[in-house]
Amino acid sequence: MSLYLLFKGLLSRKVVTILLLLQLAMTLALLLNSVLLAQQTHKQLNQPTGMDLDNIVLVQLKPTTASLRVYPALEELLNRQLNAVSALPDVVAAAYANQSALLQGGNNGNVYLDGEEGRTNQPSVPMYFVSKEFFRVLDSQVLQGELPQHSVSLDNPVRPDVVITQSLAKQLFADKSAIGQQLNRGRLAAVISDFYGQRSGDNVMYNSIQVAPPYGVDWGYSILLRVTPGRAGAVRQQLDQVLRQVEPNIEIFHIRTLAEQHQRLYRNEYGLAMLLTILSALMLLVTMVSSYSSTHFHALKRQQEIGIKRALGASKNSIFIELLSENWLCTLVGALFGVVLALLLNQALAQVISIPSLNGYLPVMTIMALLLCVTLATWYPAAIATRISPASATKAL
Repeated sequence: MSLYLLFKGLLSRKVVTILLLLQLAMTLALLLNSVLLAQQTHKQLNQPTGMDLDNIVLVQLKPTTASLRVYPALEELLNRQLNAVSALPDVVAAAYANQSALLQGGNNGNVYLDGEEGRTNQPSVPMYFVSKEFFRVLDSQVLQGELPQHSVSLDNPVRPDVVITQSLAKQLFADKSAIGQQLNRGRLAAVISDFYGQRSGDNVMYNSIQVAPPYGVDWGYSILLRVTPGRAGAVRQQLDQVLRQVEPNIEIFHIRTLAEQHQRLYRNEYGLAMLLTILSALMLLVTMVSSYSSTHFHALKRQQEIGIKRALGASKNSIFIELLSENWLCTLVGALFGVVLALLLNQALAQVISIPSLNGYLPVMTIMALLLCVTLATWYPAAIATRISPASATKAL
């Protein structure tokens, strides 16, 4: 079958072919980027966080009275709130923290070995100031050293000991013992198992924790509770009332499980992936309808030509393959433009969200899927065209 004749057939209906090529290119570009975004979002939502997300409840709140946001009134308020929520049925452990885990960004800073900042500096490490039960809430494993057992008072000039996560310890010390080393934040007391801190950090598992009261709560603070498995819903229903009974002058921003917090962390990517998927499905449906209509109309216009070919000995299969080949050629040309358009769309999306670049195999797989859909759409009209009788097609000549 001549490639020249196939191109000639496509060029004989320029407007329809151009519109179909544009449709195929847009469809492929949307398909590629929606698959990329869906893959990345699925990977992010299923990556280990180091926490039992379903059974940890987060309360984000702040005092509305200025006097309650400073010490000693703040310390007394924190203790009253922890005592109240710890007494609830199904609460295993409760702790306060200046910020929650699983955030986009927050309170962070540099961590490095004293005297070796140039070699060991790690920027944007989340800084947690917590009560001692924080590690029990997260169910952290102590890998080296011992956890601090007492909160350091703001009146105490001694810097509180530091606890860091395993990934940060490995980055700072490799395989050497870390305990007792002096960091810019204080003496290192323990290394615990990793947990997901802030998404904007260089490594989501890098975290620095100190058992000390938060220095300021003008932007609020977090109360974290580990609950009996399956009882998160029952506990969260009671928290608003219990906390307001302890102190009515508070604003509760939200109460949610860390599983919900994790979902919200990636809601932009998830929402955009869903939108692109729906648009891709609609574009694919429209493309299949257009391919069907184009093939059907083209076959009707070529009835006499097909009849003459049949009279000259062309088989039904050769006519069928010829019609499908035109659609395959059109799809491949449109797909090439689609790959270029997909690259441009990928770069545009990368300016506003985190999205991976196009890899080598995905365009090939997507083009094959597009070819399959176009083949299914044009199968029936191509099959109908092969049934044209040579006698009926040529009787008007």
